[in-house]
Amino acid sequence: MRSLYYIDGYNVIHHCTRLKTLARDDFEAARETLIDRVARYCTEAGKRAKIIFDGRGRRPDLVSPFLSGPDLEVIYSPAHQTADALIEREVYEAQDRSEIVVVSSDRGIRDLCGGLGALTMRPEHFLSTIDENLQQGRSALELKRHTTSRPARIEEHLDETARQRLQALRRDLEEKK
Repeated sequence: MRSLYYIDGYNVIHHCTRLKTLARDDFEAARETLIDRVARYCTEAGKRAKIIFDGRGRRPDLVSPFLSGPDLEVIYSPAHQTADALIEREVYEAQDRSEIVVVSSDRGIRDLCGGLGALTMRPEHFLSTIDENLQQGRSALELKRHTTSRPARIEEHLDETARQRLQALRRDLEEKK
């Protein structure tokens, strides 16, 4: 089974330097940046995630819709419930808690979920894990691009007998010059 991340969305935004700085200027952009980074991580690393945002005080007309997919779900808690409470309930009701990773800087939720058998991560560590994974993916693509961009030589596609005959022809041609 694949790991399932429960991410306390606003907690991550408020406790990560880059997202916090972005949120000061444009909170919607910070939220969309978090969602985008997690979506790319899920796709490239084969992980699943649920980003849970506090729904209390949210104006639905200001929140851009996000389509959830098989690997990522974006959830707003009901107005009467915090994201922490929703994460705690999800972890408590989970069949295999050892596959769950809770991402939050809130010590209370980390202790509670850790006590239930889930793994926990601080937001900065989680985002650095995403960055490392995405960088490895870019490096692998760059390596593949460089190795496939050189022109293929016909000799690389021939069996040993054909290759030897081709080399003999090449020698004969060079001798005639």
